[in-house]
Amino acid sequence: MPSSKLPKKAVYDLGVTVKDKKVFLFHNLFGYKNAFRIATSTDGFSFKRFSKEPQILNERGEREITLKCRDFRISQAGSDFFLTYKIEKNRNKILSSATSKDLITWKKINYLPDIKEISMLVPDYKYNEDYVLYFGEDDIKIAFSKDLKNWEIKETVLSKREGHFDSGPLNLVSVFAQDDGILVIYFTKSKKEKNFVYYLGAALFDKNNPNQLLKRREQPLWELEDDRELFPLGAIEFDDKLIVYIGAAGKGVFALSFGSVSSFSSAPLLEKVDKNPILEPVLEHLWENQATFNPAAIYDEGKVHFIYRAVGSSDTSVLGYAASTDGINIDERLDDPAYIPREDFEVPAFSSPYPSAYMSGGGGYGGCEDPRLTKIDNRVYMTYVAHNGSNAPRVALTSISVDDFKNKRWNWDKAKIISAPDVVDKNACLLPEKIKGKYVIFHRIFPNILIDMVDDLNFENDYLKGEYYIGPRKNFWDSRKVGAGAPPLKTDEGWLLIYHAVDDRDASKYKMGAMLLDLDDPTKVNFRSSTPILEPREWYENEGFKAGVAYPCGSVIFKDDLVVYYGGADKVVCAAKKNLNDFITGLKHSSNIQMDQTVGFKRLMRDYD
Repeated sequence: MPSSKLPKKAVYDLGVTVKDKKVFLFHNLFGYKNAFRIATSTDGFSFKRFSKEPQILNERGEREITLKCRDFRISQAGSDFFLTYKIEKNRNKILSSATSKDLITWKKINYLPDIKEISMLVPDYKYNEDYVLYFGEDDIKIAFSKDLKNWEIKETVLSKREGHFDSGPLNLVSVFAQDDGILVIYFTKSKKEKNFVYYLGAALFDKNNPNQLLKRREQPLWELEDDRELFPLGAIEFDDKLIVYIGAAGKGVFALSFGSVSSFSSAPLLEKVDKNPILEPVLEHLWENQATFNPAAIYDEGKVHFIYRAVGSSDTSVLGYAASTDGINIDERLDDPAYIPREDFEVPAFSSPYPSAYMSGGGGYGGCEDPRLTKIDNRVYMTYVAHNGSNAPRVALTSISVDDFKNKRWNWDKAKIISAPDVVDKNACLLPEKIKGKYVIFHRIFPNILIDMVDDLNFENDYLKGEYYIGPRKNFWDSRKVGAGAPPLKTDEGWLLIYHAVDDRDASKYKMGAMLLDLDDPTKVNFRSSTPILEPREWYENEGFKAGVAYPCGSVIFKDDLVVYYGGADKVVCAAKKNLNDFITGLKHSSNIQMDQTVGFKRLMRDYD
């Protein structure tokens, strides 16, 4: 923001870096004799004025007029710190560079006449004896130098993406050299009515060839809709956290605290299998010739068993059975349903020629929908959505002995309704073991995941109450509604819950996320994915009864892999997987993204008079 638009006395924040276990925040104080100042922090969030005043000395040893400086980016280059910054000369912004050993006295090296955008040297890194600089305020480019004075610009390495969050100009935030590559963090924004929507993105480049993009995050690391004009100050790795600082000119600074730098490159993304879809409708089977989707799954004695939702010529949902010995390829599939509507609360009356107002997926007249399976001791419990086509869909529960289930003797117990009447309640599943002597049941009443802990599963004169809840998150990808997907899987790090969610800004798409719940208290979320672990981008997730749907109902731990089974476009069964340890590591690293509440838009520094 030009200084003419700032108050007579105001703070303009320039950039951040770390030295000797302290965070140094550089800023200008408009309206003061010596404008150039530093604030320091020992935790990255609470700042106070530093006793020494910094200075930038030009080639003649004179102080640079820092009121015209902008966009500090500071890196370590051997024993020195290397600074790039923009300075206004004759109404033109010119990129300059300087070095310092103490962050206090800076000696200008040179102007960089061919580079005019925000720039940052890759810290403590050389490629073929060259220093490497990434820069950009539109697309991100790269340059090389042997002496930090003369730079050779090579090429654009990262461009805007139409149809993605980063379709606008890309502003460089920071650069980190990691074991697995060079991490570039960038800032972008889009216009929404009277506000802007701001985003952080990340890309990883090859350390053996810094021109080469290895991977790029499909989803933003963070986003915020705001009416203030925001700009990035930079990012630091500090106290095992990654902290990104965002400024609002003349108003304040806030900090985004992430789990670690590695959270960007180790995000918990599922990999869709090449075999997809793994199960499709069978035209010869009248009961499943339209759609086969939303599969429940359990793994037992070397085989994955599926109970999936099927819709046929009657336009009513029934449940079919299939099995796989490798978790992907279907080895067995029955010609007849494994479960059909049989109770009044799930048998469609067909009294109306029109589909139900509560229509879900392809089954317009109701039936048995969206099963989940949980094995507890010697029984397999199945929760599902029961819908008679007239009343609000409700949660139903039945069970079968493990022996009958594996031998496909469908001696299901009489189903019972366990959710309250006149309330749309879905997405129910059981935890596979008791917690403190109680069964744990997850379900969903818009917009929250609800959790009940009950003494037994009889439900003779009672319904689910929703004692605890896990809700959507404002300004995240799961801001509109969330629902439990597959029953949680027990891991050393916690109960792994795969869930689906919808974003207010993209309400037509069902995406997947993950949570790690506390082993002793599954109502407590210890880790939660800050971005989707899977999005509906493939044809089989968009060509069906409902485009843009990836809807998980089952997951298993198969050998070393987490395998998640989901419905694609309300028509087919799909699978995605990831090494379990890698997935959980990524989930833990990437989940702790939060705006620090103690900073907000309050001033980090005060009382300079």
